[in-house]
Amino acid sequence: MAVSGLALCCAVGWAAYCRLLPEVQLGSVRVPRLLMTFEQYERQARQQFYRNHPSEKPLNWKLAEKAVEFNRTRPMPKFVLHENDCSDFTDCIVDEALGYVARFKRGSGRHIAARQRQLWQVFVWDGKEPLLPGDMVSVRHSAWYAPDPEACGHVGIIGADGMVYDWTKLRSWRQPRYGRNTVQWFVRHSTELGQVRIWRLHPAYRYLVKPVPSVRGAQAT
Repeated sequence: MAVSGLALCCAVGWAAYCRLLPEVQLGSVRVPRLLMTFEQYERQARQQFYRNHPSEKPLNWKLAEKAVEFNRTRPMPKFVLHENDCSDFTDCIVDEALGYVARFKRGSGRHIAARQRQLWQVFVWDGKEPLLPGDMVSVRHSAWYAPDPEACGHVGIIGADGMVYDWTKLRSWRQPRYGRNTVQWFVRHSTELGQVRIWRLHPAYRYLVKPVPSVRGAQAT
């Protein structure tokens, strides 16, 4: 099942991008937001992060490390398609990593981080852009079975070791499975342009230019 909120993220991506640009300065000069490309902004944010936090990793690594932990501890409740499935797995990882706490620990059916459109940079993957730890990989056709136009999509998340972690169940399986596979294997049935989309933590949050919204602030949006 594809990550929820994808269309909304794409629709507001430019607006969110413009809101976040002013937070980075080029040296001692604050540059007007529309005079800086996204690539320039990301590069400046990355440089600023490593200058201010030389011994730390960007925030996306927390997502990647939490994916490995979920694969090891296997905390997900009973698998229910369209309710508690592959996208629930990735969304719970993100909520845990960003401090919102997984919905099953909160006794809730609602995710928080996936609904925060400003947190995400969403783009169609061309197979060439290097993927980052913590990237969510949404595919039109699951690698676990032959492509079926009637089937829903699938989603996983890049772990700290560069592998894609997912959680799924086929009708022929007695129990759901926690997967750990290469990117190439995960996208093998989604070969057409537009069939693989990446949800990446926005550079403003990845590089700590802006703090992740508080739980109260996130729930209010």
